[in-house]
Amino acid sequence: MDGLADKIAAFVVDSDFDKPPADVVAAAKAAFLDCVGVALAGSDEDSARICAALARQESSAGEATVIGQGFRTSPMLAALCNGTSAHALDFDHSYLMGQPTAGLIPAVLTMGETLGASGRAALAAYVTGFEVVSRLARSMPRLSTAAHWHATSSIGTVGAAACCARLAGLDAAPTRNALGIAASMASGMVWNFATMTKPLHSGLAAQNGVMAARLAGQGFTSSPATLEEGKGLFDCFARGLDCDVTAFESLGRTFDLTGIGISVKPYPCGGLTHSAVDAVLELRQEGLRPDQVDSMRVGVTSQVFDRIMNALPANGIESKFSMPYILARALADGALVLDTFTDEAAADPAIRGIAASIVMELDDGLVETADGARPADVTVRLKDGGELRRRVDHSRGRPERPLTAAELRDKFDTCASRALDPEQVGQVADLIDALEGVENIRELCELLGGSK
Repeated sequence: MDGLADKIAAFVVDSDFDKPPADVVAAAKAAFLDCVGVALAGSDEDSARICAALARQESSAGEATVIGQGFRTSPMLAALCNGTSAHALDFDHSYLMGQPTAGLIPAVLTMGETLGASGRAALAAYVTGFEVVSRLARSMPRLSTAAHWHATSSIGTVGAAACCARLAGLDAAPTRNALGIAASMASGMVWNFATMTKPLHSGLAAQNGVMAARLAGQGFTSSPATLEEGKGLFDCFARGLDCDVTAFESLGRTFDLTGIGISVKPYPCGGLTHSAVDAVLELRQEGLRPDQVDSMRVGVTSQVFDRIMNALPANGIESKFSMPYILARALADGALVLDTFTDEAAADPAIRGIAASIVMELDDGLVETADGARPADVTVRLKDGGELRRRVDHSRGRPERPLTAAELRDKFDTCASRALDPEQVGQVADLIDALEGVENIRELCELLGGSK
């Protein structure tokens, strides 16, 4: 497709969001609520605090709020901190290509606060960036599997630039330049999973999006062919893999945000484990207890087998990506909560004893499908010689099995209360619920700073 960058730029600039479909607005506000909640909770993680400490040391102009840290800094540093916080707990919602919103909404909040944007403009910017990222993900569906890029940053950076260009009101030519600048900033490898660098990827996506739009707004240029199928982003990031840009033909006419939908996580750990978690929790609800279990085998797809640890974790971060630990906790506790994944919890000898009897295996008969199914097949061998088995294809929180409105709000309240007092939690939720009517999102951003 010739002129792909021009097509995307035209969508960013010209899309009419004066009267967006009600379901798109509702989905965008749900995304804001989930992202903001987990960012507030994530602001107390080491990765977020280290980024905040660096921002403090820079002594930059205090134009933008750092979520949960109680201070303001430059827009680009705030975006870095806030994007990292949004992904620090791995509790943020996911999509076909990973977890794009963790970079998009922090970029929107940071850029929007700096510009004094309205809530409606912020929603429109987020939807714009999401639709761009979604089309890129659909065009290169094997980007983060066979190619081993972490799409949250590699193409999330381009989406964040689209968000910020929209907020800044850039014309088509500078918007195209912003997209091209962002394409040269894109990076992020999956081999940094289970470390602080994984959430840094979304922080970099947010920061890069802000920087790309601000540079382009000052006249900075890039190649007009940076996003073309046969020259730029596609060849660099998906070389040798099949690409199909026909997904862009519906850009501006349909919304993937509602047509495909996001998956809101019920558990604060790697989403690749969630089908197996659901299988174990279902067996537990039917009466299975740890003292009955002799061993457990978890059959998984190749992507899960490649990305999730099959060993006991050394710390809290690793515990979010350790299949034996996660399933041992699910079996023993009947729930996975924020405190499940601390350094202290990961060292619990009783849980590690259970985890030692759990093994993850590649099952060639399990295949991820185009509709997002990620099957896991759990077999439990009992001490009395019996056997239990449960397969789950679609985990809870996916569009096929969505969380209820009450569950979404409960998740937000639990997360936000880690950084805000109860009154502030309610105020933030109310502002997001009425976001399309908020005249200036600085009111929301000031609340998100917390009181640290």
